[in-house]
Amino acid sequence: MADLFTPIERAIRLFVYRHFLDTARPPDTDMIARDTGVAPPEVASALRRLADARALVLAPASLDIWMAHPFSAVPTAYPVDIQGRTYWANCAWDAVGVPALVGADAGIRTGCADCGDAIAVDIRCGRAESDAVMHFAVPPRRFWDNIAYT
Repeated sequence: MADLFTPIERAIRLFVYRHFLDTARPPDTDMIARDTGVAPPEVASALRRLADARALVLAPASLDIWMAHPFSAVPTAYPVDIQGRTYWANCAWDAVGVPALVGADAGIRTGCADCGDAIAVDIRCGRAESDAVMHFAVPPRRFWDNIAYT
C-alpha cells in the first residue's frame, strides 16, 4: 500500500502535533521551516497538501493552522484542562479525544448548545466520568461538508 504522505509531509504533520501537545498552540510556518529544516516554500506546499488530504485545516485564505484534530488553534466552547494547560477542542467529540492523545486525565467544562446548561466531563484513567449525553446535530459522514461549523 502506498504511503498517503511524503516524508516531508509526515515530518511537518508530526511536528505540528508535537507542538500542539507541548504548547497547546499551533506552530507558524517559520517555526515549522526552522525546526524541520524544510524550506519555507516546501512547508507551504506541504501544508496545502495536508489540508487537501484533511490531515489538518488551514484558516481561510492563509497558511495558518486552524485545526489539527482534535486540537483547535483558536479558543472554542470546548476547553480541555490538562495538568495546568488549556487545550482547545473543535467540538465535543474532539474534546474527549484530546486527553486520549495527550495521555493524561482532564477536565472538560462546556455548556449545552441547546439550553445553555453547564456540562462537566472529567476523564480519569481513560474513562469519562459524567452523565452527559452527546448529540451530533450533523451526522459524521457530513462533518467535512463544513468542518468549521461542525
